[in-house]
This record gives sequence, C-alpha cells and structure tokens, in this order.
Amino acid sequence: MKKIISTLSIILLSCSTVFAQSNNDGSFALKKENGHYYFETQINNKVPAKMMLESGIFVMVMDSLYAFENKEVINLDYVRTRGNERMNLGGEVYNITHKAKGKVQLGNNMEYCGEIFILADYNTYSGIAIPIQNICNTEDGSRIIKLDMEKLKLRSMSRKQVKSETRDYTATAINYDSYMGMPAIKTHLDFEKDGKSFSLPGNYLLDLGNASFVFLMKQSQAVQDFLHANPDIELKNAYNKKGVLVAEAIITKKTSLCNRSFEEQIIAITSVLPKFTVEGSIGMKFFEGAVSVFDFDKQLFYTKQFRNKT
Repeated sequence: MKKIISTLSIILLSCSTVFAQSNNDGSFALKKENGHYYFETQINNKVPAKMMLESGIFVMVMDSLYAFENKEVINLDYVRTRGNERMNLGGEVYNITHKAKGKVQLGNNMEYCGEIFILADYNTYSGIAIPIQNICNTEDGSRIIKLDMEKLKLRSMSRKQVKSETRDYTATAINYDSYMGMPAIKTHLDFEKDGKSFSLPGNYLLDLGNASFVFLMKQSQAVQDFLHANPDIELKNAYNKKGVLVAEAIITKKTSLCNRSFEEQIIAITSVLPKFTVEGSIGMKFFEGAVSVFDFDKQLFYTKQFRNKT
C-alpha cells in the first residue's frame, strides 16, 4: 500500500509540474473566453491559477476570495487600504481592499514582479488579471514577452533569445508617457470611410485587456479636435447588453495601424476610462493577426504579420 501511495504521489507531482509549465519551450498555451485571452499555471508551483492577459493595467489584480484562500501559498504581506480606494477596469469600478508587493512564481522561467491589488467581488471568469510588462524572466531578469497568436502561446524570453528571434520583425519604440506608465507607441491610425481617407496621429496604449480593435479616448483633446475637423464622419451608437450607451463607433472600410493593414474594423470612442492620457488603446483584434515581442526593458515593440485578419 505504501508503495502504491508513493507511486501515486510521484504521478500527482508530475501532473502538477505539467500544469504549471505545459510546453517544452517554456511557453504557456493561450485560451480565449469572452474576447479575452488567458493562460493556466500554478502560483509558486502550488496553487492553480487562471490569468487573463493584460497590459492596460499597471498591477496584477486578484479577487479577494482567491487571495485569502491562498494567502499562505502566495506568501506576501497583505496591507489593508485606507479610505475608499477603487480601480476602474474597462468601466467597471472595484473596491481595493488590500495591496501586496513582491514576487510570485508563475512557471519554470517566469515570475511576476511588482504590486498586487486585491479587489472585492472581482469574480470574473479568471479572478486574476496580469500585466505582461511586469513579468520577469528568471534566467536574467529581463522583461521580454513573446505573444504568438498564430500558435496561441505566451513565452517569457531572455535577452539572448530575443536577438535571434526578431530579425525579420517590424520594430516600433515603446514609451511610458501614459497614465501610470503603461506601455504605449506613437503611431498613426489611418482609415478609409465612405470614399475618404482620414488619419489620427497620437500615442496609443498597447492594451491586451481591450477585446476590440481600437478605442479612442473621448477626453483626449486630439480626438476631440479630429472629430470637430471631420464632422462628416458618421458615428454609430454602441450599447451594452443592458441597453446602456457605452461608446460611439466608426465603421471603417480599410484601416492601417503600426504598418499593418486591416479590412472593415470598428473604431470605438469611449468615455469610460477618463484617467487615460493617451489618444487611443490598441486591443486584441490587432494582435490576433500577428506574432509580437514586447521588449519592455529596451522599449521596443516587434511585430510580424502571419495572415490577414478581418
């Protein structure tokens, strides 16, 4: 009996390791749900976790129930917030009950480094959202992430690996001149509509938490000036499932963004993110047609298109 139990323990340990880091190249398989992407791992190789990919937030966020049920494994000090601190996630506002800071292991070569906000009733499909700009490679401490949307993989890369893998990619400079220093790029949003061509230059957030193509920030003076200068652009109203107006939308025939071309995309204009200081937010429908590498240390964003995405 002891031998059987011992053998079973070895099998379970092996399964646990596979769950934490399922691919031989150190990558995580990505799955899509409700327009967002997530990967499964184990925090500190002990407790299962389902993490939604983000880059339009500046800290990891975690549901309070999950955080306290697994406090011993997470092994960080939770500090209760003073007063009424809140966090706006895509228009949904959550109470921040506690904060923590430190490192948590995410797999064989990947760890999260930074702050964690613990939110009351953050009962999303995953319960955790992780900003990829705060993921560190355990080999050399680099913050380099490869997002392969052709093979649906996420991988943390070392400095040595990135040099050989990005030779045939298009490179764009990343800046942190945005709300809470989130990663953005300066580019032009060019589009055709009703036989006319339009262009809106600006600073655009690289936002994996945005399930759409592009959001424009209504509070941006550049966006307001652009709409005022082009009154012939027809704006459609966009409503949520409850019938509440959440945005206005421009339906384009052709769009060009960051040296990539798209057909019939929707550009939304939103007011639900009033603290954002960028002109716009580039969402997952942009990334779905490409392999991307984010070198947050060297401030470079690499892309390589693998197919036309409509």
